[in-house]
Amino acid sequence: MDVRQQGARVQAGFATPKPQASRNLGQHTHTQDAGTGAARTTMALKRRDVILAAVAIFIAWGYLTHWQPKLLYLPYAFVAGVVATLALLAWLTLTTSWSRELRAGREARYGPRHVAFLAPDKWRAEREALTKRSMYMMEPLYPASFVVSDSIDVLVGLVLRDFVKSWYGNISKSPTFVNEVDRAVRAAMGEVRDRILAVDMVETVVSRMLPLITEHLRASYEAERAVRGRKLSRIVTDSEELDNAIAAKYRDGRLHPAASLAYSNTTSIQQQHLRSIVARLLPKVMPPSMTTSPAVNVLIKEIVACAVLSPVMQMLADPDTWNQLMEGYVRVPTPLTRG
Repeated sequence: MDVRQQGARVQAGFATPKPQASRNLGQHTHTQDAGTGAARTTMALKRRDVILAAVAIFIAWGYLTHWQPKLLYLPYAFVAGVVATLALLAWLTLTTSWSRELRAGREARYGPRHVAFLAPDKWRAEREALTKRSMYMMEPLYPASFVVSDSIDVLVGLVLRDFVKSWYGNISKSPTFVNEVDRAVRAAMGEVRDRILAVDMVETVVSRMLPLITEHLRASYEAERAVRGRKLSRIVTDSEELDNAIAAKYRDGRLHPAASLAYSNTTSIQQQHLRSIVARLLPKVMPPSMTTSPAVNVLIKEIVACAVLSPVMQMLADPDTWNQLMEGYVRVPTPLTRG
């Protein structure tokens, strides 16, 4: 009897939890269904939020591009940056990847342990080239007459001394730059020499220069007659005002571009006119290899126009120069001077 009661109790003990387990399983199933619904609701909300955010961003982007049109290029810049980054990464990957020798386990060759130009052969070649550039032999510009060549050499030497060495000597003592300038000047003068020798001087003087001189004298005479009178009998004291009045009547005031009555000192206008002439002549007389550098062109233009041609033109424009030349050619030696 006791054994049956104990067995019944054991069976009752195992059977009693079943209703509770069934309730827990139902509760778990209900909770899982509720969680799935909440997840679906959350997903639906998130999708809606994303769509609304995309629409807001699109509208905001439209306002920004309307306010700042330059922002339209921002996506292109971003895409270009991404493409450039990918290309750079690909280039680095391809250029820095191991070679076949390294992958095969062979010894890597990294080349010499010094700078490439310090190799004995290259260093010797560089020194020889530097020595060759430092050695400079001046070529005579007119070999047919050593007197003319020496005079031109002296003139070029004085120009280089006063207008190149005077400031370049404070930068470097190397003569390479000065030699290059001398070579450029001589090349230009050689081109001018060839052009002069190819011209028929007699025909040029007779057919072109004499008519210009005749026309200039005629216009000057008419301007002076307009100021002094037809027979030049009007007594007028020579002065700067008289010269300006005659110049104003010269060809009805159509003066040369380098001569202007609006300025008391016409040196700057004359130099500017010479610069324009030299700038047009340089490409025709200079070698093509020397006209590629703007700095060299400006330097040669300033030296030739302002340092060489300007003093020469001022000297030729001085009447006293021509008077002395004519007196030197016309003067006849007298017996007193002979003795």
